[in-house]
Amino acid sequence: MPSVLFWKMFPCNDGLQGQCSIAACLEVRCKCYSSHILLDIDTVSTQTPPNNPPDIAWQIRTLSESAKAMALRGQSEEAAKLYQKILEVAPHHVAALNFLAKRAMEQGDAHRSLELLERSVHANPERAMPYQNIGLVYKTIGEYDLALSALDRALAIKPLYPMALLHKGSVLELLGRHREAIHAYLRAWTQATDFQELRHSQQTLPHIRDLISHSADVIIRAKIAMLNRALSTLRTQHDATELDRVEHFVCAYLGTMPPRYEHAMQRPAFLHFPDLQPQAFFERTDFDWIEELEAATPQIRTELLAVLRQPEELQPYVQINAPDTAQWKELNYSLHWSSFHLYKAGTRIEPHCEQCPITASIVEKLPLARTPAQSPEVFFSILKPGTKIPPHFGLANYKLAVHLPLIVPEKCAIRAGNETRTWTEGQCLIFDDSFRHEAWNNSGEMRAVLIMDAWNPRLSAAERQAVAAVLGVIRDFDQEYGPDFLPGST
Repeated sequence: MPSVLFWKMFPCNDGLQGQCSIAACLEVRCKCYSSHILLDIDTVSTQTPPNNPPDIAWQIRTLSESAKAMALRGQSEEAAKLYQKILEVAPHHVAALNFLAKRAMEQGDAHRSLELLERSVHANPERAMPYQNIGLVYKTIGEYDLALSALDRALAIKPLYPMALLHKGSVLELLGRHREAIHAYLRAWTQATDFQELRHSQQTLPHIRDLISHSADVIIRAKIAMLNRALSTLRTQHDATELDRVEHFVCAYLGTMPPRYEHAMQRPAFLHFPDLQPQAFFERTDFDWIEELEAATPQIRTELLAVLRQPEELQPYVQINAPDTAQWKELNYSLHWSSFHLYKAGTRIEPHCEQCPITASIVEKLPLARTPAQSPEVFFSILKPGTKIPPHFGLANYKLAVHLPLIVPEKCAIRAGNETRTWTEGQCLIFDDSFRHEAWNNSGEMRAVLIMDAWNPRLSAAERQAVAAVLGVIRDFDQEYGPDFLPGST
């Protein structure tokens, strides 16, 4: 007889008298995992005619509470008898229907389980959980198309329901629709911030732990296949020792090993390339092309001034649409820190380059970091008087931020790691923005610099190619399956 464990209860530490009631888990998401996997057996919907005497409703509530208590004590048989008595009086009592549906499935009676769940849906059609449970029953008995249909009904009510998405992914796999399965698994992981914790928690039901881990493995295997194709040529052209750091970089990205940060103040927001000697600021002499850029400072400043005469062309640099933006509260969608991009996420902004042809032509000739969907970023960065950029981390340590100062009044500075420096007009300032860094303009005038991405000089040519290949996979994976979110396995 198939075991349908998604109805089972277990202890919870959320202060609910030693056990979590199902409705409480559904509404407040206690630390146990029943909110996603248990039948909704604590929701009372008597659905009795409004003229029923109050003592009948009271008796139903009393019986329901007694049945629930018995179930929590493991007295399933006695609880089932009480719930059955409740249905005789209140045939649409949701808790009774769901509990008895669970019992029916445990006893191998899928038909009876489905009949009870359908009645539960009829009693409360706006809840996603009963549709999910119908889908799980159909999945257990091998009716995968019907299971998918029921899970889609649940997701129509609650589109970002993580467990329904996971179960949908598993059903799609059984139907041989692997691409859609990966998409469903990805959506589940992006919505459930606690999957990683639950994946390793002994309080999580074993079959749910297995499903979470399986979904992560499916995502990782798909990405590994794409990475292997992208890196195959490099691996044949170079000795394994030359690509040792690349392999660790890939593993850190996949989550199969934790990143090894070399400095306490260095935490890339996106990707970390291992074993690069940490250094917050670099010297201009480290780059043989810097003088060519600096020599064009007067022409670049002239084009900047032309842009500034059309302030409507400037855009807020910080544009975050997320619930937690406290760090950027003062600058989010604010022109106190504005920008004018010539390149954004590796894409050339043609109208802006046409407005600044000299700057664009110079940038084109420079050996900047060029990677799919990320680099280079090339833009004029303008800080209004009195503006402070709060401490934050850049995306990665394999590329550096190059600032060509164009307009720099006094009382302007930047701090990266533990070091503070000031800008000098016409002399590039170069730093690794994966270090914690901040900047400020405490003057009464505007500060403006041209910013661009350069490769960290401690990367070999092969490593640069490998980084670009990995970023290409990230872009392609995003286009193929949806937003790139990769669950780690460590």
